[in-house]
Amino acid sequence: MIIKMPAKKATKKAVKKITQPVMEETDVLIEETCECGPSCTCVPNKKKLIIGISVAVVVILALLYFFRSFLVVAFVNGQPITRWALDRQLEKAGGKQILNTKIAEILVMQEAQKQGVNISEERINAEVKKLEDSFQAQGQTLDAVLAMQGQDRTEFLRQINLQLSVEEMLGKDIQITDQEIADYFTKNQSLFGEGATLENQKEQIKKNLFDEKLTAKIQTWLTDLQTKAKIIYFLKF
Repeated sequence: MIIKMPAKKATKKAVKKITQPVMEETDVLIEETCECGPSCTCVPNKKKLIIGISVAVVVILALLYFFRSFLVVAFVNGQPITRWALDRQLEKAGGKQILNTKIAEILVMQEAQKQGVNISEERINAEVKKLEDSFQAQGQTLDAVLAMQGQDRTEFLRQINLQLSVEEMLGKDIQITDQEIADYFTKNQSLFGEGATLENQKEQIKKNLFDEKLTAKIQTWLTDLQTKAKIIYFLKF
């Protein structure tokens, strides 16, 4: 008897089927990127840079136009005279004297502050009134005289304050005697005109003598202040 062996059932191994994602046909926009990375936006930045430079150039040209007198003071047949060249020439001509004057003014005001000297506005106005009356008697005005000298009223008032400060500090020791006044009148009688007397010229003579003595003291005083001061020069003439 033939014994039949039971037939083996075919077994299927479980195979995992890997399904690849299907790419749908869609329009894909690929952004151009530079070497900096995917998030770089160099192209827009370049445009902004160009616009910024253009605006800066326009602004600079406008400034050069409106402030051209700060660079060029004149053209002679197309050849420019620069402000720098003019300033250098002016410095050579009178720069040292102007600088010394400015130094002296600063030293005077510093000394006035140190001594507690403060000239009131009323005193300055009173001095200005005297000068205005003096010029008016000669058929002129103070403003006209200042204009001829190339000076404005603000600078003039500053000079008055400076002068009165010096008088306050140095003038208190100056004495004018009656004998000095009489001698001055005798020596300079021809300057006062006909009919002038010692009595009606006394105050003016006293003022003249005071100014002479004050001027003599100022130079020595300023030299002493300058010797004691610490002054650093950055420009040589």
